[in-house]
Parts: sequence; C-alpha cells; structure tokens
Amino acid sequence: MTRRFAWARRHPWRTTAVVLLTGVVLVNVVAYRHARAMLAFATDGAKTAPPEGLTAWGKAKALALGVTVPRPALGRTPSDSGLSAETVRFAAGGVNLEAWLVAPPGAKGTVILFHGYAACRSALLPEAAAVVELGYAALVVDFRGAGGSDGSDCTLGHDEARDVAAALRFARERKLPGPVVLFGQSMGGAAVLRAVGALGADPDGIVVEAVFARTLTTVRNRFALMGLPSFPGAEMLVFWGSVRGGFDAFAHDPAEYARGCRVPALVLHGGADRNATPAEGRAIFEALPDRKELVVFDGVGHTSLCAADRPRWAAAVGRLVGSVSK
Repeated sequence: MTRRFAWARRHPWRTTAVVLLTGVVLVNVVAYRHARAMLAFATDGAKTAPPEGLTAWGKAKALALGVTVPRPALGRTPSDSGLSAETVRFAAGGVNLEAWLVAPPGAKGTVILFHGYAACRSALLPEAAAVVELGYAALVVDFRGAGGSDGSDCTLGHDEARDVAAALRFARERKLPGPVVLFGQSMGGAAVLRAVGALGADPDGIVVEAVFARTLTTVRNRFALMGLPSFPGAEMLVFWGSVRGGFDAFAHDPAEYARGCRVPALVLHGGADRNATPAEGRAIFEALPDRKELVVFDGVGHTSLCAADRPRWAAAVGRLVGSVSK
C-alpha cells in the first residue's frame, strides 16, 4: 500500500487520470443498472417508492444500488367495477397481448385504453367504467411486459406503439362499433402518439393524458424530484436506455409524434404534474395540427385524472368521442 502511495506522489497526472477514469466507469455502471432496471421489469422484490416518497438515505441507496420495478401484475378485475368483460388475445409483432373487452349492447363506439409505465390494465378500470357509462365499448389492453401479455421489457412507449396499432387492427377485424378512439395514459399516451404520428395507425380520434413531451425531459424531471442536478446523469440514463432497449431514446419524443397526428385529439393534463409538467402537455397540444382541445386539471399531479375528477374527465372524453361520431 505504501508503495502505491509513493507511486501516486511521483505520478500525480497519471494518478488523476486513473481516478477520473475509474469514476467515469463507475458512474456509467450505475447509469446502466438504472436503465436496465427501468426497462426490464423484475420478477420479484418490492417496488422502490417514487423519488418524492423516499428519505435522504433511501434516495442515496436508490442512486447507488438502482431501483426495483416489479413486472406489473393484474389486480382488480372488471367485475370489481361492476363490468362484464371478455378476455381477448391478439398478436403484435411476435408478441401476444391480452385485453378485456367490455361491449355493452347498443354501444355508440369503442374506446381502446392503454395504461402507463409500470402499470397494467387493472389500473384503467375507472376509465373503462366511465367510458361504458358514456355509452361506448371499452377495450382495455395490457402492453407487452405487463399483466397478461408476453414479455418483461418496456420501452417507454416506443415499441408499445406497435401494440397500439395491433389493438386498433383487432378492433377493426372484430368489427367493434365505431368510431374507434384511442386513449393513452402517460406512457400509454406516448405510445398512442407514436402509433398514429409515426406508424400510420388511423383511429377516428385520440385522447392522451399526462404525457411527457421528450424522453430526456421526463428523465430530467426525475432528477428534479430527487433534488439532484440532472446533468450529465439524465443524458447517461437515456444513452444506456437506448442501448438496453434497442431504440434511440433521445429521438423518442411524443411532441414530435404529435405533429403527424391528423385526427381529432384531446390532451388531458394535471396542473400540478411534476413527472410530466404542464408545459410538456401544452407542447404536445401545440404540436397537434388541428381539431384539438386541452383540458388542465388544476392542482392534480401525475395520477389518474378520471380518479381525480371523474365528471370532468368523462365530460371531456365524451365531447371528443361525440365529435367524431357525427
């Protein structure tokens, strides 16, 4: 040990270079571990609490050791919400997806619902019930890596956009009542915007709720919630997320996809959302070409807006679906 210290004193520049290189390697290892944990759901273990719910020690532990995001599992079922549903399955690019179809007699149209990150279709039962009350059928879909669908990986809406397109094809092939509107919550909204704006899916209308505008921005928001500077950590996470997920996460920007969405659109956003800020919701709204509406739920964070204010949510969604029914 004494010999090593002596070498370090004799070669200060080399020592500095070794220390810096070691630090860079360690930071990249931590960043990769975080990216992998976010995009490959764990088969066991308790979910790490959101950043705002962690103690200082909890934040330090999460930063050093990574987070645990268990694979989303089904919890509540349609019967818990007084709904009668059929479980259906269909393929999406080599992946088998599972969904609930709630199709009341005489439905005036169909709303296909897509959940957010680290969730599954059980989380959308309040929205499904509200849609049925409005007189429409509801197809509630599990993305790949969630609930009853195949896989354990997630791409924050990038590959999930193919699931959106597949669900829309299923609805057309099953001859579900039209018009057919896509609803996406958070990551689900990003997938809807990509499916329509970049992959050519052609619904009659879309509703997107609490959606981030850019991947890099939403990662920076997580650092802000931890009370930490985001540079260069956010960039490193997005880089390693691109490597782990097999897609360019820097170019995965829902606001850019919105420019290609030439269908009637409704943007719903929480006025106190810190995960996907109100400015991001407005950026998506402004990028949409035309026939659009923005509804902001004042004082509501990154959560189900239907659960926060069901009458207002139902009224807004009802306007959109009703407008494309005419």
